[in-house]
Amino acid sequence: MAGSSTGGSLISEAKLRQLYATMLQCRLLTEHALRLHGRRRNLYSASLGQEAIATGCVIDLRAEDTVVLAMRDPIAALVKGIALKHLLSHLYAGEPDIGKGRILLPATGRYEHLQLATNAAIVNKEKDKGNIVVAFAGMAATGIKEWQAALKFAARRSLPLVLVVQNNPWMLSHANNGRLYPPLKAGIDGLTSITVDGNDVVAVYRVAYESLDRVRRGGGPVLIEARTYRPDGRALRRTERDPLIHMERYLSAKKLFTGHWKNQLIQRFSRELDDAIQTLDLQTTRYLRASQAVAND
Repeated sequence: MAGSSTGGSLISEAKLRQLYATMLQCRLLTEHALRLHGRRRNLYSASLGQEAIATGCVIDLRAEDTVVLAMRDPIAALVKGIALKHLLSHLYAGEPDIGKGRILLPATGRYEHLQLATNAAIVNKEKDKGNIVVAFAGMAATGIKEWQAALKFAARRSLPLVLVVQNNPWMLSHANNGRLYPPLKAGIDGLTSITVDGNDVVAVYRVAYESLDRVRRGGGPVLIEARTYRPDGRALRRTERDPLIHMERYLSAKKLFTGHWKNQLIQRFSRELDDAIQTLDLQTTRYLRASQAVAND
């Protein structure tokens, strides 16, 4: 789903529509996963409400760029262009087909994904072709000393890396002794740090656009703190804090949004989702039916 350059700070009407359509696809895929497994912790349990962050940061990446996914939040793979059949295979049968198209799977540890990202960035810098790495992480990882060490290493080596930290300050953390997460303070020499409203895909896209350009030109790594809102363990309510509602109102003000267009997008993606399910092999289809039966009980 990589899009064309806007050529500057102005965002074209086509790009604005693409941003919304991509977010909507991410939401539909996440809701499909949640219906399948329920709202307990699963592969997509951290994706709901994060659509603006994944879309804004990934939509303009090149095919040769690398994305490192965050734990339980794989929607950036959809934005990067991974086929639905691979995402569904991973969702239903746990097959590692998602690891295609320069997508690195989240590691089991909270900081190991950053090590994967720095290793990939080292390779990109040595090849010197302007390719970069975009790595996603939650706030829980940022307090770990190994994570900080990897970030300092990236800054010292001026690696082509954009690290996106998804900070939900409204979510309580067991690792944080039940306290709300404070704003992230990097304070690392050689590291550019930017904070953005993670519910506003236009703001995220502008920050990402400038950051990607800076990193490609050898300006060193960039840390984007995307402050978002996702109620812990609850469904999103239709409020301005929902990134899709926020973008619908933004597009409506520009006369670029209608309910009919949204329904067309939903119907089109639903057909693609159904077609992708039909392409799964017999073993995966059996797993799907069994999982749906459990979910419906």
